[in-house]
Amino acid sequence: MRGTYARARVVVIRGAIARTLMWAGLVGALAGLLEPAVTGRGRGALIGAGLFVLAALLGLLLRRRWYARRAREATKAAFAVTLEPPHETRLRMARMNAWWLLGGMAATCALGLVAGPAAGLLVLGYGVGVQSAAGLLARWERAHETLLWARTEDGRLLGRRGRISDFAFTGPAAGNVGPVVRRAARR
Repeated sequence: MRGTYARARVVVIRGAIARTLMWAGLVGALAGLLEPAVTGRGRGALIGAGLFVLAALLGLLLRRRWYARRAREATKAAFAVTLEPPHETRLRMARMNAWWLLGGMAATCALGLVAGPAAGLLVLGYGVGVQSAAGLLARWERAHETLLWARTEDGRLLGRRGRISDFAFTGPAAGNVGPVVRRAARR
């Protein structure tokens, strides 16, 4: 790729997506516990516990090989790449996922009226699984002393594997990158 472009840490992007799922699931599960449902609270909670475990395993194992292959095929980041600090990635992802979060909360709350906390626990479990997968990827980064980076515009596409550009890697010191714009504004 030619020209200057920005990259964000893959672990931070996946963690932000996982937190969105966990918040939507938590609100839906609480709404299912507060309101009486067609399945009943006890049965809905029991079904939800089973769905939580299955969804957590699915979130942990889904695309694990794909991320491992992408990590092995990652190329060294070019000099022209701007690295986005983790807190700015989290803010950008929170803004990007705000409508998904509100829509997910509304949907899981509505499903909570029918299935009790089961739907919310399903979404919460998947979010916990994705967060655990992000933690395993961070562990891989520490073991190999590299950081994996994706294009910032790919952050919203991490669910669509075919449209994501190649990952890049840097050394572990690049994780301490500071805000570029603010630093330039101070000078």
